[in-house]
Amino acid sequence: MRNRTARSHRFTPFAFIMALGLSGCAQDDAPAPARAVPGYELGEPVAVSGDFASVNGIRTRPDGSLLVADGTGGELVLLDFDLGTRTVVGARGEGPGEYQAPSRIWALPGDSTLLLDIGNNRLTVLAPDLSFGATRPMFEMDPDRGIVLLNPQAIDGAGRMYSTGLSINLGSPAATAGSGSDSLSVLRTTLDDLTPDTVARLAPRSTAEVEMRSNRGDRMVTMQRAPYSASDSWGVAPDGSVAVARAADYRLEWISSDGSVRSGAPVAWDAVPVGQAEKEAWVREQSSRSVQAATFMTGGGGGASPSSGMAAAAARRMTLGGGSDDVDDYEWPETLPPFTGSILIDPQGRAWLRRHQPVGAPFLYDIFTPDAEHAGTVEIAEGHTVRVFGNGVVYATFRDEVDLVYIERYRLPEM
Repeated sequence: MRNRTARSHRFTPFAFIMALGLSGCAQDDAPAPARAVPGYELGEPVAVSGDFASVNGIRTRPDGSLLVADGTGGELVLLDFDLGTRTVVGARGEGPGEYQAPSRIWALPGDSTLLLDIGNNRLTVLAPDLSFGATRPMFEMDPDRGIVLLNPQAIDGAGRMYSTGLSINLGSPAATAGSGSDSLSVLRTTLDDLTPDTVARLAPRSTAEVEMRSNRGDRMVTMQRAPYSASDSWGVAPDGSVAVARAADYRLEWISSDGSVRSGAPVAWDAVPVGQAEKEAWVREQSSRSVQAATFMTGGGGGASPSSGMAAAAARRMTLGGGSDDVDDYEWPETLPPFTGSILIDPQGRAWLRRHQPVGAPFLYDIFTPDAEHAGTVEIAEGHTVRVFGNGVVYATFRDEVDLVYIERYRLPEM
């Protein structure tokens, strides 16, 4: 990795390539000037492995190997860069030791793994030797909350699960804990107790009316997330602390398990105009997400499973809507918001958040200390998305011109 200032270590620069996204809106007031921070460029990857139909989840294991969930390909893969091996774990199906559409995976205490299998509508615990153990359904009926959806977005070192929603098909105002129209809540539960604790509140996401054409040419109106709407981002550290990036003034907060908050200074950023390239990129991303969700709901492209009906209904509620391929059907902001995507936490407890850049520019990650201070930036080629960290390394994914996904390993910077 190369330092782009004169006061830190130098790393050898090289070139590279892929993408993922979120949304945006501009600030009314320019952010306060910030102190200069070191900037780094990742060098050439030390290892590359592929090709996957998709990479929906990656989990690093203590021995340095990776578990990779390929929901589109319908495989859970054990990947060892050092040995050069790639082994399918389990098999496609609906019985014990099987899955239909492995979507996400997380580490649990004791080197166990939690697998989210959308195709079979269930969560499965894998032992350290990757044998399949206990399962539970993703959906449960609750008389007070309606259908409770167990869809973790993060898991801490104690195995507690975090998400921004637990219920669908709501039958009462109490169905979504802390999710009123004035905010969106980050909720914490466990596999054994789905009673949620609210650990953070996020600014509400903007929605917009979008006109779409049916196959017969009719026009209809649907509600979906506004393009590039400014949204707070969040991530969870192993100790259960929640990092929240505030879109209103671009600053980071760390919310500890005891509820105390450490807040950093606002980060200076240059607003990026929304041009034709940015509009087309956003529409492509929504289309890709819709296709991927549909693939999941049919068991990773292998035909619908008997349990996929409820999952498909939930997916239709969770996706961004069918959308339109015509950029003129949307109302666009003048500029991109400051950042996009979820917050990642590295082994040093630093928060990584991708800054919005113009289409065609390298991806740029802002790095924040455990005290919420802006510590530096890390640059990687456009289309390469940082996904997970290992011992002294970082893994990124990119998609090639024929739509196959590769995983790259890089050395972490010394910051």
